[in-house]
Amino acid sequence: MLKSLPRTLLALLAGVVTALAASAEPGGIGSRVFVVERASESLAIYDYVARKLLPTRITGLGNLRHATMIFSPDLRYGYLATRSGQVSRIDLAKLERTGVVFTSENSIDNAISQDGRVIATAEYVPGGLTLLDAESMAILKKHPASFESGGEQVASRVTGVVDAPGNRFACVLIEAAEIWLVDASKPDFPIEHRIKTRQGNPYDAMITPDGRYYVVGHLESDRVSVLDLTQPEAGIREVSLRDPKRDYDKAMPVKLPHLASWAVAGNWIFVPLVGEDRLAVLDRMTWEFTRSIPLRGHPVYAVRSPTEREVWVSFSGEEDDAYVQVIDVERLEVVDTLRLGRRIYHMDFTPRGSHVLVSANADNKLFLVNASTRKIEDAVDVASPSGIFGVWRAFRMGL
Repeated sequence: MLKSLPRTLLALLAGVVTALAASAEPGGIGSRVFVVERASESLAIYDYVARKLLPTRITGLGNLRHATMIFSPDLRYGYLATRSGQVSRIDLAKLERTGVVFTSENSIDNAISQDGRVIATAEYVPGGLTLLDAESMAILKKHPASFESGGEQVASRVTGVVDAPGNRFACVLIEAAEIWLVDASKPDFPIEHRIKTRQGNPYDAMITPDGRYYVVGHLESDRVSVLDLTQPEAGIREVSLRDPKRDYDKAMPVKLPHLASWAVAGNWIFVPLVGEDRLAVLDRMTWEFTRSIPLRGHPVYAVRSPTEREVWVSFSGEEDDAYVQVIDVERLEVVDTLRLGRRIYHMDFTPRGSHVLVSANADNKLFLVNASTRKIEDAVDVASPSGIFGVWRAFRMGL
């Protein structure tokens, strides 16, 4: 009987069956969270609405140390970049890998253009920026990153790649001490601006949620470099993170880790400093250092709630890495300290700020924490969890 049906109707029925099969999993695409299982080179999928770990795991993804995942604007695909230089495309409905391409020997970050057509991947080895077609996964362009030193061309690692307004990408070259702005709206993807930083070794970077400022942290420096993307020709502004009330006989911070747009809340930008037990608070309007917020240890992530009334901070170090401290954005002080699980690697708020997802790597746990009561409401077993990537990142710039 089915053979007698028109091909178009058969195709429609096949699509319905596929959609029903995908919807048979708890919840739906909008509540799915992809959790990196670092040791097993896989992704686990958690549904925070259904509060269930889905039976599907996506495997064979390569070295997932510092892996990053981005999402297409239509929530059709996710794209995972790994330290083994491969980019995997994940079908978000079918929960399976549908494409893979090796862009380099070692990748560190990726971003998707505003129109969802181009993926940019930052490469450590051999160094450069690779641009991919988001649909076909074909390599569209490679921008090698090199600079002259001692009369020779030397390769530079690239990191901190983010999407920017105008269908552009911004990234930094660590050894070359340079910021690139790349135009993804033109066929040849030109590097429209190459801007030198006065501070060396730009190590990580973020874009403010409004897409205006690109903020770069440096290795062994007490300053950040700020570039106004509406007038990049004006050059870089350097902003000090030094607290005049502190004793600076000891060494500079080693680096500024994991800068991301989630560190911006209200009128402030919260900068975590490895090597110091504080957050530096910058005024979002004037870019002046405002104050320090004392913390229990060395901060790694400072993640704002969507309400922008709180910032949650995680830590490094065996004595502190099981804790999270909650900052009141209006009072600019710690208002709560939570002990959740050993070696907290990542946190993210659910889209409306009701809950926080927390990975505890040493305990092999993913926690769902109520943001109001600060109580754990769900805990699931995940092998060596680290990065947490909710599909809502598709609608936020710079993540």
